[in-house]
Amino acid sequence: MDASTLGVLRDTALFSWLAILTGALAYPLIRLLSTNRESRGKVRVEWVMTSDAVVVAAVVVVLLGGLQGAQPPSASEEEQSTALSITGALTGIVVQLGICTLLLAYLRMLRGLAPVQLFGLRQMSLFRAIVMGVLLLLPMLMVINGSAYQLHEWMKGFWPNLDGQDVAEAFRTSNDPAAKALLAVSAVIIAPLVEEIVFRGFIYAVIKRHTDGIYAALCSSLLFATVHLHVGTLIPLALLALFFCYMYERTGSLWMPMVLHGLFNGTSLAVMLLFPDVQP
Repeated sequence: MDASTLGVLRDTALFSWLAILTGALAYPLIRLLSTNRESRGKVRVEWVMTSDAVVVAAVVVVLLGGLQGAQPPSASEEEQSTALSITGALTGIVVQLGICTLLLAYLRMLRGLAPVQLFGLRQMSLFRAIVMGVLLLLPMLMVINGSAYQLHEWMKGFWPNLDGQDVAEAFRTSNDPAAKALLAVSAVIIAPLVEEIVFRGFIYAVIKRHTDGIYAALCSSLLFATVHLHVGTLIPLALLALFFCYMYERTGSLWMPMVLHGLFNGTSLAVMLLFPDVQP
């Protein structure tokens, strides 16, 4: 990660924090002055307590806190960061599952909440979510990839490094089938499961409880994009996350964004496998 990228990501993370704090302080006054206090959408947030906001802060610190003390890597460190290995892939899976497990344990054991009900997993079947996801895949890819292309064309005249995300570069250039298979499992199954529970299921819901759905979608989506640590995909990933929030609200079930997330990642990996010379 070069110095320019690190600086932009730090500023974006700080902006996200300030936006969340500003919203949490301003919305109580907005609600007092507003005659329409009904919460829109199917994602219910009555379960959210003040302690959940503290947990959100802790999760975000874990996810983004390393940016504050990070230094631009040397050339050798940069090369190592894009080298895919079984150990690295397994470490990523363990870290993701660890964060998700701790969050679910907090909700179930300390809050006494059932994640299946909390995330609306009984609101629709997994099969129906898959069918809907397949139907929505093409328009979703057109919008996200189209925005990514336009952003790339705009930035290439002034941004020093427009390579793909480190994990995408590692997958594209790796010659280790086992490591690629592990990364594919992580991208298509683990990441959609973990990231949707953390960002849409928990962070989005907590922010929505203290603000509203639109504001929560914007803030949580910006955090989601920042966590992927790549300036070139900040806007496309934020748009993707906004779409996930919209589908979560439309269906009331976290199955929908999970499936869409998995299909998006799976399609991206398939393109890299079929066209390895194409820049991801």
